[in-house]
Amino acid sequence: MTPRSRPKLVIFDLDDVLVEYQRERRVEALARAVGAPPSMVHEALFKSGLETKNDRGELGLEDYLDAVRRRHGLDIPMDAFIEARRQSMRLRREVLGLAARVAPQTTLALFTNNGQWLGRQLPKFFPELRPLFGTRMVTTGQLGITKPDPQAYYACLSTLGFSAASALMIDDIAENVASAQSAGLDAIHYASPPQLAGELLRRGFDLEPVHAP
Repeated sequence: MTPRSRPKLVIFDLDDVLVEYQRERRVEALARAVGAPPSMVHEALFKSGLETKNDRGELGLEDYLDAVRRRHGLDIPMDAFIEARRQSMRLRREVLGLAARVAPQTTLALFTNNGQWLGRQLPKFFPELRPLFGTRMVTTGQLGITKPDPQAYYACLSTLGFSAASALMIDDIAENVASAQSAGLDAIHYASPPQLAGELLRRGFDLEPVHAP
């Protein structure tokens, strides 16, 4: 494969790239919090389409929880809802390590199909993200459009101040990768840390560990 030019912006997806996300764990935590069957919680959040509307920015968190209460009879406290999302994620240290190695050589950003509220909570959930990503944690909820729509990538790039030709997207969903490519970005279909490392090397990044003086 011909080596690619080093991108000026590297965008990481969140769920199942930077973190391992287990929806079942989230549902179970909420079920315990409200004393309801997990199937009822899953229906209220995911089968109802409310989570998707939150991801698209059509519902803020308060309106989301109010709709769950009115339509499904589940009174989920906001703090319990946020805590369940935290419990559903595990930081992938190997991926974060790769991000740390490329950080001095490019600009890092995060772009995720999630509500705006999650973007505000991420630095609290994972303080390790802030030194690498700063405030460049973009959610589709703040943009009003979700991946894989190519317009989502244009909106993200506009927010970050970069061109498509200068950017690399790393995502675990093939449809999102193809859409990013159709929008003019370079893109990697994430499979594993070793595979990601190889793809980054082919794009000109030095992945040698950074040693403290």
